[in-house]
Parts: sequence; C-alpha cells; structure tokens
Amino acid sequence: MTNQSTMTNNSQPQSGFPANFLKIFAALTMLIDHAALTLVYAKLAEFPEYLSLVFSTEASLEQLQSIPSDYMSLYSTYTVMRLVGRIAFPLFAFLLFEGFMHTSDYKRYLLRVGICALVAEIPFNLIVTNAAALYGWENVSVSLFFPRYQNTVFTLFLGLLMLYGMKRVEATDDITPKAAFKQWLGQLLLVLAACVISVYARLDYSYIGILFLAMLYFFRNNKKMQIIFGCIVFLSTNIAALLAFVPIAMYNGNIIRSKKFKYFFYIFYPAHLLVLYLISLVL
Repeated sequence: MTNQSTMTNNSQPQSGFPANFLKIFAALTMLIDHAALTLVYAKLAEFPEYLSLVFSTEASLEQLQSIPSDYMSLYSTYTVMRLVGRIAFPLFAFLLFEGFMHTSDYKRYLLRVGICALVAEIPFNLIVTNAAALYGWENVSVSLFFPRYQNTVFTLFLGLLMLYGMKRVEATDDITPKAAFKQWLGQLLLVLAACVISVYARLDYSYIGILFLAMLYFFRNNKKMQIIFGCIVFLSTNIAALLAFVPIAMYNGNIIRSKKFKYFFYIFYPAHLLVLYLISLVL
C-alpha cells in the first residue's frame, strides 16, 4: 500500500505522529477512563444516596440541588475523565488495523490479541461488576466471571478475524466484474456476521467497533475517507470519541519496530485493570 495510513518506517524524518506516540496516547486516555470507573467511582459509591441520584435520568432538579457541592464536583471529575476515555478505543482499533496491514504473520498476531483478551477478562469482570450500578445491572455482585459483558480486546480480536477473512476473500487473480461482485458480497457478509456476533456475545463497543474496522479496510487507500466514515460510525456512541481522529489525522504512517513497544498493550491492558481494581479496594 502507498497511502499515508499504511506506510512503513523509513530513514527520512516525517512530520506528524508515529504509531508509538498514538499507542502511548491511547493507553493514557484509557488509563484516565478506567481510573474514573474504579478510583473515582469508589469515592462516589461511599454515598449511595447521592450516587443513585447523579446517575438517574429521572432525578428532579430539586433532588440534584440537594446534593453537596463537593460530591457534585467529584461527579463532574468522573464525567470528564470518562469522556476523555472515549478517545482510546478508536485509536486502539486504528493501531490494530495498522498492525494487520503490516504484519508478516496473521496467525501469530491473532494469537497475541486472543491471549490478551482472555487474560484481561478476569480483571475486566472485577471492575465492571464492582460498578454494576452504572450499567443498570441489578442484583450483580463482584465476580471473576461475568458472561453478560466482554472486554474491548475481544472486540478487537473479532475485528481482526474479520479483517483476515476480508483479505482472504480478495486473494484471487480473477478481475472480472462477476468475481469483483463475489468479493464485495463475501466481505459484506463477513462484516454482517462479525456485527451479529459482537452483539450476541455482548462485546464492549459491539458492532460499532466492528464497523469502524471494516471502514478502515474498505477505505485503506484513502485516509480522508477513513476519517470521515470513522467519525460517522462513532457519532452514534459518544461525540467525545471524535477527538481520537485528530491524532489519527496527524499519524505519519511511521511504524517503528521495537520489542519494547511490541508487547506494550498486551501487558498494559490487563495489568492496569488489575492494579486499579486493587487500589479501589483500599480507598
């Protein structure tokens, strides 16, 4: 590929952000998001009578005005941190796509992502079940196993499987219109299948994450279209996610091969979830 979003590293200095910068920035915004979900939420939960009000869509203005200003300030901090966290997923999905476009071993790439998803599931379950009230789950206690909601890396893993299938469908020398239609139809069916699985498996970001990865692949030769359609996809979730497309637009296609960063996310994701959860227990 020759477009900006899929260039490999070269010896010439380039303006913009390299992949490693995007990776660190994504990890930082994710850390802020999960710190709010664990540490700040732990402080909010100390006053359940206020907690139920600030997260209620039916609370009256009079009820909200009865909440102490210090508590509302803490809730505002929580809200801002969660909004910052919406930046993380589009960045990680974009980096996953970039990795897919450059990997020399698809199966090993799938294996790494799959292992990360499995390892992260237990600390992820601890965090989300501990904050069950935020998700509207009733009678849910803190649990190591929680099939009702799966972590983000499972979404990335499913998306990676879809991308691999889409690439395999294109692996033909037949360039006739009939063959092109079959390729397009095959890819569309793969996207639809992945979307359905993401919904029924209750994956974090669900079909939104799948559609975003599909758009990145369909428009892999046009970065501007990747950004436009990516913004359209995430408009249905949270407008704060659109901020992720600023560093994506500034990405210079420079992927620096480094062992230090190769396994950074695979270790950081489950580790930071577990550490945050343990800290929340002692607050």
